[in-house]
Amino acid sequence: MPQFRVTSPLSDHDGVKTSSAYEPACRLVSLFTASGDSAETGDLAVKLGRKAASLGETVLILDAIDGKLLNRAGIIYARTLDDVANGTAAPRDALYVTSNEHFTAGAVGEGGLENALGVLTALSLSYDWVFVVPKAGCETGHVRLGQASDVSVMSYNTQGDQFMRAYWMIDALRRRTPKFDPLILSTGEKCDAVETAYMLSETVREHLGAPPPYAGHIDDLHIETRLLEQLRQYAARRAVA
Repeated sequence: MPQFRVTSPLSDHDGVKTSSAYEPACRLVSLFTASGDSAETGDLAVKLGRKAASLGETVLILDAIDGKLLNRAGIIYARTLDDVANGTAAPRDALYVTSNEHFTAGAVGEGGLENALGVLTALSLSYDWVFVVPKAGCETGHVRLGQASDVSVMSYNTQGDQFMRAYWMIDALRRRTPKFDPLILSTGEKCDAVETAYMLSETVREHLGAPPPYAGHIDDLHIETRLLEQLRQYAARRAVA
């Protein structure tokens, strides 16, 4: 497991980290969990981040699931984005950087997305990728994060009718953001992935309009490589829309 240290290759500018060396792509990606374990989605975020970092892109991963993501990745942290939002810490003190200085991680803190969203959005301007992993479910903070994101992923568990939780979440987010169109990712039993993805797609089509695209199952081979490219293409299309 790589060691993390509290330094950054980026310099501070008006409280937000910036770099004069190059202009980052500034993609803010939310990884929602409609049903299932948000920690599993956090593991995927780490895989996506490491893949992007291996390509030389700068990555920030933010844990909004009570530190579970950072704990599973072996990252010990002291400061969070709550501290930054409250003015008791600078951004450089709340972000923990790997030795290759492309991969950074941090925790949102107890205040949750509502308190840290402004800081999060500002930080997204300093990286090629910012992956945010919120808790499972749909609250006001999730809606605001969905509005702010350039592209989103929504995972759901294939067990029983849990795919309907993804439908309800899409419905809630589209009421506030009509063009909300996440990539759908299934978790749980892989044998039920195609069937439940089809049922979700048809339910959305019948009641909400165009269904979101299905990106595959979380256990698919090299899912992080394929999903990262889909996110890249999706964000590029939205940028010119």
